[in-house]
Parts: sequence; C-alpha cells; structure tokens
Amino acid sequence: MGSRIERIKDCNLNIETLGAYAGSLMAIILLIAYFAKPVVSSFSEITDTLSKVNHSLDLLNKDLEASKSDRQSMHDELKIHDAKLDSHSERLVAHDEQLKTLFKERN
Repeated sequence: MGSRIERIKDCNLNIETLGAYAGSLMAIILLIAYFAKPVVSSFSEITDTLSKVNHSLDLLNKDLEASKSDRQSMHDELKIHDAKLDSHSERLVAHDEQLKTLFKERN
C-alpha cells in the first residue's frame, strides 16, 4: 500500500507541474496576443496609409509630367513670339529710318 500512495503522490506532482506549465503557457500566449494585436493592427493601418500616400504620389507625378509638357509648349510658343517681336522691332527701325528719310526730303 505504501508504494501505491507514493505513485499517487508522484501522479499528483506531475499533474500539479503539468497544470503550472499549462497555466504559464496560457498566460504567455494571452500576453503575446494582448500586446501583438495592437501592433499588428497598427501595421495594417500604416500599410493602408502608405498605399494611399503612394497612390497620391503617383497621381501628383502624372500631373507634374503633364504640367511639364504644358510648360515646354509655353516656352516654345514664347520663343516664337520673341522671334516675332524681334522681327517687328527690326521693321519698326526700318520704318523709322524711312520716315526720317521722307522728312529730310521734304525739308
């Protein structure tokens, strides 16, 4: 009978140890879940925000490229107008000289 009591004590000790391990393991899992859930949700929010920012940057980049071509066409048109102004300025000088010549001939 003595050996039977010892076996029961050994069994109780094993069950107690097993219970302590299981409780510790559950506490660790709950702590990890408690702290990991906010971190994971923060990461998903950050990822969503980054994808929105990336999309906005893509749209802004497209607008910038379109604006670049508009600015280039404006500069080309300004060069044409500048050339026309130079031509008109030369014609005005020529007309001024003609007028001076006409007034000299008249006097």
